[in-house]
Amino acid sequence: MREPNHPRLSRSTSNRSSNRGPTYHPGMNTAAPDELLDVLDERGIPTGERKPRSAVHRDGDWHRTVHVWVVRSDAHVLVQRRAEDKELEPGRLDVSVGGHRLAGELDVDIPREVEEELGLIVTFGALTYLGTAATDRAYGEYVDREFQDVYVVTDDTPLSGLTLPAAEVDVVYEVPLDRAIELFRDGRYVAAGGFDSQRRVNNALLVADDLPSQGSRLLAAELVRVKAWLDGEDPEAFNDRPLEPA
Repeated sequence: MREPNHPRLSRSTSNRSSNRGPTYHPGMNTAAPDELLDVLDERGIPTGERKPRSAVHRDGDWHRTVHVWVVRSDAHVLVQRRAEDKELEPGRLDVSVGGHRLAGELDVDIPREVEEELGLIVTFGALTYLGTAATDRAYGEYVDREFQDVYVVTDDTPLSGLTLPAAEVDVVYEVPLDRAIELFRDGRYVAAGGFDSQRRVNNALLVADDLPSQGSRLLAAELVRVKAWLDGEDPEAFNDRPLEPA
């Protein structure tokens, strides 16, 4: 294990998995199509209307989602592979944790998302806000217009200590942060240690074909912001810079 070299990271006393090597946004409650979402206007302000998730994507309504990057004390980051039966981007790589913000949910509810996707117990106070990205994508008749709130949290729970819901997450990998940026931005391959939803070691060589069909360069931009935060930059400074694809 490399020595930590970031001012925001300290050495963890937890045991890391010795198996090195091995997406888009799973829903908060297994992404039920009838879960209610708050409809937003083009500025991200709630309109007061609530609609089922399926109707929001059918009608192309703006809504709010959350991305949480989980980073290790040795500057590795967790990258998930979406389950093969996901509606969008099945089997593709994605942020550590991602999901819809359900109608009426507050920022303090975000840790529940982390627990549901990885089995990690974190507090809202442990999360650092890194900015919000507005994305407008279409997958055939499925229109996805999101305001993605991006957070980072440090945690050294070993991969074998995670609990992955098989319907949402296939595998979680540990990837060096710099290499994760290159993977999502440039498609450069990287070997990564992984653990899957069946509680098996699942190492892999991650390549460009594993990336989502849309949005990978925005994920790279989020990771660039994670790196800046780890290097000591004040996250308040990010507010003056839009979060755009790297």
